[in-house]
Amino acid sequence: MVARSKSIFALLVGMFAMMLMAGISPYVNASHNRRRQRHIHFPTATATPTQTSALTPLVLICGGTGIISAPTGETFAVLDTAEIFDPAHGLFCPIGAMTSRRDRAAAVRLNDGRVLIIGGVDTIPVPMASFSGPAMPWILSSTELFDPSQGHFTAGANMTTARDEPTAILLKSGTVLVVGGGSSSVELFDPVTNRFTSTGDTAESRYEQTATMLQSGKVLIAGGGPTTAELYNPSSKKFTPAGQMGATRIYHTGLLLADGRVLIAGGGQYARSAATNSTKIYNPENERWETGPRMIEARVNHTATGLNDGKVLLAGGRSNTSAELYDPAARKFSLTGRMTASRYGHSATLLPDGKVLLAGGWDSQYRPLASAELYDPVSGKFVATGKMTEARAGHTATLIWVRWPVNWLRPRAAATWSLIATPTPSEASSAPLRSAASLKPHASSTPSASPKRTSTP
Repeated sequence: MVARSKSIFALLVGMFAMMLMAGISPYVNASHNRRRQRHIHFPTATATPTQTSALTPLVLICGGTGIISAPTGETFAVLDTAEIFDPAHGLFCPIGAMTSRRDRAAAVRLNDGRVLIIGGVDTIPVPMASFSGPAMPWILSSTELFDPSQGHFTAGANMTTARDEPTAILLKSGTVLVVGGGSSSVELFDPVTNRFTSTGDTAESRYEQTATMLQSGKVLIAGGGPTTAELYNPSSKKFTPAGQMGATRIYHTGLLLADGRVLIAGGGQYARSAATNSTKIYNPENERWETGPRMIEARVNHTATGLNDGKVLLAGGRSNTSAELYDPAARKFSLTGRMTASRYGHSATLLPDGKVLLAGGWDSQYRPLASAELYDPVSGKFVATGKMTEARAGHTATLIWVRWPVNWLRPRAAATWSLIATPTPSEASSAPLRSAASLKPHASSTPSASPKRTSTP
């Protein structure tokens, strides 16, 4: 009887326990879930597929000649520093150093987004009336690559020839054609194999020449000492004569027009010669040169930038703050807004919104500038923007695209920039949100040929 009573009591206790657990289990589970939720990572706005794939335009500015402090005072020096310009904030930010000091180099963006920087000089030579034949020790054959996904520079393969002020053109095949720089030799860079190989030579040695890719894919090489021009055919890898320009030109500009012709503007006969306001136009249909209209101002060491409406902005030059527009349809030059500073040897970069960034260069007193300005084709005016982190002239400027948020940069509240290794969740969530659709590169922002860069005299 006692054993039976204990058994019934145990059964009742068990039933009560089951009822109790059934009653409180929803509350227990809810409390457990709340504790788990404190450790669950909910994606922030920047982690959505649209915004992690958004492309942000930046301008990569490298090298050039600047001013440094020395025991004897301030002095010119070739720079190995680099910085970026963020059009969205109007800010310049220093980034990691280049692998070499470079002035008067060439830069071109590859199809994979990296930037190839080639040649130049690593010290300031005594200005010469004309280029001397053999390469000097200060002329570089070295190259380097900037990777926007990593934010740093790595050494590239050496060119077959040292070059001062070469021209680099991205061909339709994805390889890069390298010409001039004080040599008749020509070479190709293959981004896949990371190698330079020699290709056919130009008929004459060229220095401060222009190289413009035509709509056919051929490349027009003009000026740089000789009065002649040549065409490079990527299929045959050979050069053929392209007629006579009629005058010697260096420090001029060459730009492909929307109708397929090429505008050659300004320049001088040699480094210290007077500027000219004459232009020549090459027509690839009949392979002939014709005299173009004269610019309003004579220019040398200026820049020429193709705008989205098909017009061309020609800006600056030695001791010149003026700018003018060339209208191919009307075959006419007209003055536009005046720059905020006299500059030559500067860079001019077409931005995705249609504005043009003009940065650095030499002032009328032969001192490198840190100032920069934006040209707005709608208003026809130049407006000062943030200063570069240091004064520089003869540098390169290349439009690049990075995925936002940039894991090697972030804006600070003080409207300056600071380098970080990896953004924290709070930093990532506070980054400006940008539309992927509005930031994709388009034809006007990805020209087939690098803009003409000017440099020290």
